[in-house]
Amino acid sequence: MKTKIKSAFVLIVAVLLSSVSLPVLAANVSSVEGLKSARVGVQSETVSETLIKDLLKGSSGEVVSFRSVFEVIDALKARKIDAAVMDESPARYFALTETETLRILPEPVEREYYAIAFRKGDELREKVDKALAEIKAEGTLLNIIAKYVASEPEPEYIDFNVGEDRPKLWVGCAASFPPYEMRDSRGFYGIDIELCAEIAKKLGMELVIADYRFEALPDALLEGKIDMICSAVTVTDARKEFLDFSEPYEANQQVIVVLK
Repeated sequence: MKTKIKSAFVLIVAVLLSSVSLPVLAANVSSVEGLKSARVGVQSETVSETLIKDLLKGSSGEVVSFRSVFEVIDALKARKIDAAVMDESPARYFALTETETLRILPEPVEREYYAIAFRKGDELREKVDKALAEIKAEGTLLNIIAKYVASEPEPEYIDFNVGEDRPKLWVGCAASFPPYEMRDSRGFYGIDIELCAEIAKKLGMELVIADYRFEALPDALLEGKIDMICSAVTVTDARKEFLDFSEPYEANQQVIVVLK
């Protein structure tokens, strides 16, 4: 009788264990090549997404797209993906705030440049390029970048050059891309926000920020809802077909973020 009870108990335990969904072991991503057998998280409608889709073609790797880099990082920490690919600056922002959890692999996926986007033929581009050159020469741009990259700054007052008699400079951004564009109850802040504030002063205009989803920014520009896009936009040949760009204001690279 005891033997039968023991056998029945073992059978019940086996059935219960078989019904439990065990977590899938994560791929150990340590290089760009390792992405080809991993679940890779990216922000949708970005260079990261295009780049990784091309890289993973014909491989066993899987591209998993999210609406923001915050969602990508949350998925990585929850082990829903094996690695995240994004621009270096937001990657460093997350690595700084999650020092015990995240790390950036030393091998970059690809190098690129950020610039401000305009409608084709818009004369505003030349004026912004002149202002941008002055801001670079004065060292202001380097100081802005250093402030956000070296630490996690608190939002502070940014002078948008407000004035009743000043024309408005409408700038589109996606305010969920640290450290370039961020927003809290006190307003907008970040590298691109402060850069545009300096440009607005040079042009004698009042800066107005319009917050959109990143993928909606080109349509907003082409429809005349905004004057330019300053949202860590990477210059690509595909984008040059329907947009004009300023001179680059920062070099960047695509990097891989993994769990420690």
